[in-house]
Amino acid sequence: MPVDPAMKTTEQNLRDHFTEQFSDLTQSLNGGQVPEIKQLRSEAIKAFTQKGFPQGKEEEYKYTPITKALLRSEINLQSPAEVSMIPPFNEHLLPELKGHILVFWNGRLVYSSEDFPESLEVQQMDQLGADREDLMVKYFGKISNYKKDAFAALNTALFNHGSLITVKENSKVDLPVIIYHLSDARNGLVYSQTRHLVVVEKNAQVTLVEICKNLTPKQQNFHNTVSEIYLKEQAKLQLNKVQTGCSGMILVDNTDINQLEGSELMCNTITTNGTIVRNNLNITIDGMDCTSHMNGLYLAKGTDHIDNHTLVDHRIANSFSDELYKGIIDDSATGVFNGKIYVQPDAQKTNAFQSNKNILLSDKASMNTKPQLEIWADDVKCSHGATTGQIDAEQVFYLRTRGLDEQQAKGLLLYAFATEFLEHISLPALSDYLEQVIADRLYRKIDE
Repeated sequence: MPVDPAMKTTEQNLRDHFTEQFSDLTQSLNGGQVPEIKQLRSEAIKAFTQKGFPQGKEEEYKYTPITKALLRSEINLQSPAEVSMIPPFNEHLLPELKGHILVFWNGRLVYSSEDFPESLEVQQMDQLGADREDLMVKYFGKISNYKKDAFAALNTALFNHGSLITVKENSKVDLPVIIYHLSDARNGLVYSQTRHLVVVEKNAQVTLVEICKNLTPKQQNFHNTVSEIYLKEQAKLQLNKVQTGCSGMILVDNTDINQLEGSELMCNTITTNGTIVRNNLNITIDGMDCTSHMNGLYLAKGTDHIDNHTLVDHRIANSFSDELYKGIIDDSATGVFNGKIYVQPDAQKTNAFQSNKNILLSDKASMNTKPQLEIWADDVKCSHGATTGQIDAEQVFYLRTRGLDEQQAKGLLLYAFATEFLEHISLPALSDYLEQVIADRLYRKIDE
């Protein structure tokens, strides 16, 4: 039923709106989907309808009030805003970063490179051929837990746009695959449900970059994305998530990764702004001799809220995971880190390490951190830890004895703390861009 604009929107209104959207989507597809995906959509919307958007008492979203932010955002419950004409988007791309490019504008694919090598297959999620539908049935929805997370359920039910990316066996994609998510809310709040499915076949190698930007930072928008990534035996993936232009955005990013024997993962996530940014990174290690590295950097200021939830599930013996997330929180901003490591009974000889380090630059800044270990095997090496504090006064004093003033000393320490993150990025153009973003943020603060 239409909602009276004069009435205050409630969580139930919001839930009903998206449930009605599912009915509209089902009618528009008119049977144009394979039965297995249709059934999965129905199960997902049922789970969402029952669960609803997370409330304050839900443990996983205890410190991240996304539902309140959505209700305050003046969302149009009649229909999402659309941009009638796509403006030129080249100015929003990183000119020095070369690769195979996909551009999504308000959740819809508006540009795709045409020079994909034979080793790389990329198709639109809403335009799959019969041969690719079989791949969808095999992998889609298998590792994303829509029964546990409301936003994963919402995306599973309502996705209509996205990409299916496969890297062929025994191949290496020399240039990175770059996915831009550009949001334009000039005609009103935009909400999008984008889906990606990535399969890196046996002994294949690829670098993937996801860049998220809000082009209208004074108008809020809601971007809900889910990525399912499969790394087959001896596959290698570097995944770089860049969230440096997300002012005014409510962003939920669910990334689920499954690793088989001998696969290698490097996942780097950097976030420098956003009304609310929630990153869920879930890794399942399903083979021996896997390696997983997770690195995160978040620089929050103003009233931004940045939340990183990670989970590494070690199910098989003889694998290694290493995780380091670092944050600098300023003004009245909030940071959240919740990291979980599970070591299952069959995962003997596991090495798993987790660390979260934070610097608070303001008395009003806050950080909620909760590293966790759950170990059911007895022959493992695991550790976790977290620190939150201010800039080390002794280090500032030492640098001042070497001729720096107080502002220069603090700036150098913050810069060194943050740029350690860049050591893990193999693309020079991306590393240079992020170094400039970090420098602009930190030195502008020091100069104020």
